[in-house]
Amino acid sequence: MKRGQSALEYLVTYGWAILAIVIIAAVLWYTGVFNPAKFRGGKECGGFTAFTCSDFTVPANATSTATLVLGNAVGRVITVSTATIGTAPNALNNCVPSPNPAIVPANGLLTINCDGINGNPGDAYDYTVSITYNDSQSLLTHTDTGGFIRGKLE
Repeated sequence: MKRGQSALEYLVTYGWAILAIVIIAAVLWYTGVFNPAKFRGGKECGGFTAFTCSDFTVPANATSTATLVLGNAVGRVITVSTATIGTAPNALNNCVPSPNPAIVPANGLLTINCDGINGNPGDAYDYTVSITYNDSQSLLTHTDTGGFIRGKLE
């Protein structure tokens, strides 16, 4: 009889411990501890080959303007014809280089304005950026597609 009682006590003790671990894990999951987007700190911008990221803002309002400011890292004058931020259906719409087409001198700044998006302040976003430009020296058209912007809606 003693062996059966000790085995039962052993199983009950470990059962309570496992139950406590499951409850703690469920509470942590419910509060969002395992959601990495919740801990995304500041804004991130990068991944470009022909541009350097200077600044950007993405408002949580469809009537506001999202703005991306990039520096020309090509080393000579370029003409930017199109810019795409994000992919459908979550893309920023009507992205236009300013002025259009934008002639950007070496080490100059390019501003891209887009329509804002509907969302709540603090919602996380992660967009890829694609920019098509013509090199003034070689007269060839290039597309820089490796860029990204990440952050939380303002």
